[in-house]
Amino acid sequence: MLPMYFKAFIALFVIMDPIGNVPVFLSVTKPLARKDQLKAFSLSVLVAFSILIVFGLGGQLILDKIFHIKIADMQIAGGILLFLHAIKELTVSSSHSGSEFKPSIDPGEIACVPLACPLLAGPGALITMLTLCQDPETGLLIAAAAAISVLGLFWIMMRSVDTISRIAGKLVITVTSKIMLILVAAIGVKMTIHGIQFYFPAQ
Repeated sequence: MLPMYFKAFIALFVIMDPIGNVPVFLSVTKPLARKDQLKAFSLSVLVAFSILIVFGLGGQLILDKIFHIKIADMQIAGGILLFLHAIKELTVSSSHSGSEFKPSIDPGEIACVPLACPLLAGPGALITMLTLCQDPETGLLIAAAAAISVLGLFWIMMRSVDTISRIAGKLVITVTSKIMLILVAAIGVKMTIHGIQFYFPAQ
Protein backbone atom coordinates (compact mmCIF):
# COMPACT_ATOMS: atom_id res chain seq x y z
CA MET A 1 0.00 0.00 0.00
CA LEU A 2 2.83 2.40 0.85
CA PRO A 3 4.41 2.21 -2.65
CA MET A 4 1.01 2.97 -4.18
CA TYR A 5 0.61 5.95 -1.86
CA PHE A 6 3.98 7.36 -2.92
CA LYS A 7 3.07 6.75 -6.56
CA ALA A 8 -0.16 8.71 -6.14
CA PHE A 9 1.55 11.42 -4.07
CA ILE A 10 4.29 11.98 -6.65
CA ALA A 11 1.80 12.07 -9.55
CA LEU A 12 -0.40 14.67 -7.83
CA PHE A 13 2.56 16.65 -6.48
CA VAL A 14 4.18 17.00 -9.89
CA ILE A 15 0.96 17.90 -11.69
CA MET A 16 -0.37 20.30 -9.04
CA ASP A 17 3.13 21.84 -8.75
CA PRO A 18 2.77 23.44 -5.29
CA ILE A 19 6.29 24.88 -5.44
CA GLY A 20 5.75 26.49 -8.81
CA ASN A 21 2.39 27.87 -7.69
CA VAL A 22 3.91 29.78 -4.76
CA PRO A 23 4.89 32.89 -6.77
CA VAL A 24 1.56 32.80 -8.65
CA PHE A 25 -0.42 32.65 -5.40
CA LEU A 26 1.62 35.51 -3.96
CA SER A 27 1.04 37.60 -7.08
CA VAL A 28 -2.72 37.00 -7.10
CA THR A 29 -3.13 37.73 -3.37
CA LYS A 30 -0.71 40.67 -3.29
CA PRO A 31 -3.45 43.33 -2.74
CA LEU A 32 -4.75 41.46 0.33
CA ALA A 33 -3.69 41.98 3.91
CA ARG A 34 -1.66 39.13 5.40
CA LYS A 35 -4.67 37.90 7.40
CA ASP A 36 -6.82 37.75 4.26
CA GLN A 37 -3.98 36.07 2.37
CA LEU A 38 -3.86 33.27 4.91
CA LYS A 39 -7.65 32.96 4.73
CA ALA A 40 -7.49 32.69 0.93
CA PHE A 41 -4.71 30.07 1.10
CA SER A 42 -6.62 27.92 3.59
CA LEU A 43 -9.93 28.17 1.73
CA SER A 44 -8.30 27.40 -1.62
CA VAL A 45 -6.87 24.16 -0.22
CA LEU A 46 -10.28 23.09 1.13
CA VAL A 47 -12.07 23.94 -2.12
CA ALA A 48 -9.44 22.20 -4.26
CA PHE A 49 -9.66 19.04 -2.14
CA SER A 50 -13.46 19.05 -2.39
CA ILE A 51 -13.29 19.39 -6.18
CA LEU A 52 -10.78 16.54 -6.45
CA ILE A 53 -12.84 14.20 -4.25
CA VAL A 54 -16.12 14.97 -6.02
CA PHE A 55 -14.53 14.40 -9.42
CA GLY A 56 -12.77 11.28 -8.18
CA LEU A 57 -16.08 9.84 -6.96
CA GLY A 58 -18.47 11.02 -9.65
CA GLY A 59 -16.25 11.87 -12.57
CA GLN A 60 -16.68 8.47 -14.19
CA LEU A 61 -20.48 8.70 -13.93
CA ILE A 62 -20.47 12.19 -15.41
CA LEU A 63 -18.23 11.10 -18.26
CA ASP A 64 -20.19 7.91 -19.03
CA LYS A 65 -23.79 9.04 -18.63
CA ILE A 66 -23.63 12.64 -19.79
CA PHE A 67 -20.74 12.95 -22.22
CA HIS A 68 -20.24 9.27 -23.14
CA ILE A 69 -16.49 9.63 -22.73
CA LYS A 70 -14.12 6.88 -21.62
CA ILE A 71 -11.22 7.28 -19.21
CA ALA A 72 -8.89 6.55 -22.12
CA ASP A 73 -10.28 9.57 -23.98
CA MET A 74 -9.63 11.77 -20.96
CA GLN A 75 -6.13 10.35 -20.65
CA ILE A 76 -5.33 11.16 -24.28
CA ALA A 77 -6.82 14.66 -24.16
CA GLY A 78 -5.46 15.39 -20.70
CA GLY A 79 -2.02 14.09 -21.57
CA ILE A 80 -1.83 16.30 -24.65
CA LEU A 81 -3.03 19.32 -22.67
CA LEU A 82 -0.49 18.66 -19.92
CA PHE A 83 2.31 18.37 -22.46
CA LEU A 84 1.29 21.56 -24.27
CA HIS A 85 0.85 23.42 -20.98
CA ALA A 86 4.31 22.38 -19.80
CA ILE A 87 5.92 23.41 -23.10
CA LYS A 88 4.12 26.76 -23.02
CA GLU A 89 5.17 27.49 -19.44
CA LEU A 90 8.75 26.42 -20.12
CA THR A 91 9.03 28.84 -23.03
CA VAL A 92 7.30 31.80 -21.36
CA SER A 93 9.18 34.15 -19.08
CA SER A 94 8.37 33.55 -15.42
CA SER A 95 7.93 37.30 -15.01
CA HIS A 96 4.47 36.92 -16.55
CA SER A 97 3.32 34.33 -14.00
CA GLY A 98 -0.07 35.22 -12.60
CA SER A 99 -0.43 38.37 -14.70
CA GLU A 100 -3.44 36.98 -16.52
CA PHE A 101 -5.46 36.90 -13.29
CA LYS A 102 -7.05 40.09 -12.10
CA PRO A 103 -6.86 40.26 -8.30
CA SER A 104 -10.06 40.71 -6.33
CA ILE A 105 -10.51 42.31 -2.93
CA ASP A 106 -12.58 39.34 -1.74
CA PRO A 107 -10.31 36.55 -0.40
CA GLY A 108 -13.18 34.07 -0.79
CA GLU A 109 -13.49 34.74 -4.51
CA ILE A 110 -9.73 34.57 -5.04
CA ALA A 111 -9.60 31.31 -3.08
CA CYS A 112 -12.14 29.65 -5.38
CA VAL A 113 -11.01 31.14 -8.70
CA PRO A 114 -8.19 31.07 -9.70
CA LEU A 115 -6.41 29.60 -6.65
CA ALA A 116 -8.42 26.41 -6.06
CA CYS A 117 -9.43 26.01 -9.69
CA PRO A 118 -7.68 25.98 -12.07
CA LEU A 119 -4.32 26.45 -10.30
CA LEU A 120 -4.58 23.57 -7.80
CA ALA A 121 -7.48 21.44 -9.07
CA GLY A 122 -6.89 21.99 -12.77
CA PRO A 123 -7.67 19.60 -15.63
CA GLY A 124 -4.46 17.65 -15.13
CA ALA A 125 -5.08 17.15 -11.42
CA LEU A 126 -8.71 16.17 -12.03
CA ILE A 127 -7.80 13.59 -14.64
CA THR A 128 -5.00 12.24 -12.45
CA MET A 129 -7.34 11.98 -9.46
CA LEU A 130 -9.96 10.19 -11.53
CA THR A 131 -7.35 7.81 -12.93
CA LEU A 132 -6.00 7.05 -9.45
CA CYS A 133 -9.49 6.39 -8.10
CA GLN A 134 -10.22 4.04 -11.00
CA ASP A 135 -6.91 2.21 -10.55
CA PRO A 136 -7.49 -0.94 -8.41
CA GLU A 137 -3.96 -0.62 -7.00
CA THR A 138 -4.65 2.82 -5.52
CA GLY A 139 -8.37 3.53 -5.24
CA LEU A 140 -10.19 6.39 -3.54
CA LEU A 141 -8.62 6.10 -0.08
CA ILE A 142 -5.02 6.19 -1.27
CA ALA A 143 -5.80 8.91 -3.82
CA ALA A 144 -7.53 10.98 -1.13
CA ALA A 145 -4.61 10.48 1.28
CA ALA A 146 -2.18 11.59 -1.42
CA ALA A 147 -4.29 14.65 -2.22
CA ILE A 148 -4.47 15.59 1.46
CA SER A 149 -0.68 15.24 1.74
CA VAL A 150 0.04 17.39 -1.31
CA LEU A 151 -2.47 20.09 -0.36
CA GLY A 152 -1.37 19.96 3.27
CA LEU A 153 2.24 20.44 2.24
CA PHE A 154 1.22 23.34 0.02
CA TRP A 155 -0.76 24.91 2.89
CA ILE A 156 2.29 24.70 5.15
CA MET A 157 4.46 26.24 2.44
CA MET A 158 2.09 29.17 1.97
CA ARG A 159 1.89 29.74 5.72
CA SER A 160 5.69 29.86 5.79
CA VAL A 161 6.18 31.60 2.46
CA ASP A 162 8.10 34.54 3.89
CA THR A 163 10.67 32.23 5.47
CA ILE A 164 10.90 30.06 2.33
CA SER A 165 11.43 33.11 0.12
CA ARG A 166 14.25 34.35 2.33
CA ILE A 167 15.98 30.97 2.49
CA ALA A 168 15.48 29.69 -1.05
CA GLY A 169 15.18 32.90 -3.02
CA LYS A 170 13.33 33.57 -6.25
CA LEU A 171 15.96 31.83 -8.40
CA VAL A 172 15.69 28.50 -6.58
CA ILE A 173 11.88 28.59 -6.72
CA THR A 174 11.97 29.39 -10.45
CA VAL A 175 14.46 26.61 -11.26
CA THR A 176 12.48 24.08 -9.21
CA SER A 177 9.31 25.11 -11.02
CA LYS A 178 10.95 24.56 -14.42
CA ILE A 179 12.10 21.08 -13.38
CA MET A 180 8.54 20.30 -12.28
CA LEU A 181 7.27 21.41 -15.68
CA ILE A 182 9.61 18.96 -17.42
CA LEU A 183 8.17 16.19 -15.25
CA VAL A 184 4.64 17.40 -16.09
CA ALA A 185 5.47 17.09 -19.81
CA ALA A 186 6.75 13.55 -19.24
CA ILE A 187 3.60 12.59 -17.32
CA GLY A 188 1.51 14.06 -20.14
CA VAL A 189 3.29 11.86 -22.68
CA LYS A 190 2.86 8.78 -20.48
CA MET A 191 -0.83 9.53 -19.91
CA THR A 192 -1.43 9.93 -23.65
CA ILE A 193 0.35 6.64 -24.43
CA HIS A 194 -1.77 4.80 -21.84
CA GLY A 195 -4.93 6.19 -23.40
CA ILE A 196 -3.87 5.15 -26.89
CA GLN A 197 -3.01 1.66 -25.66
CA PHE A 198 -6.65 1.21 -24.65
CA TYR A 199 -7.66 1.37 -28.33
CA PHE A 200 -4.50 -0.30 -29.65
CA PRO A 201 -3.51 -2.89 -27.04
CA ALA A 202 -0.14 -4.59 -27.39
CA GLN A 203 -0.36 -7.97 -29.06
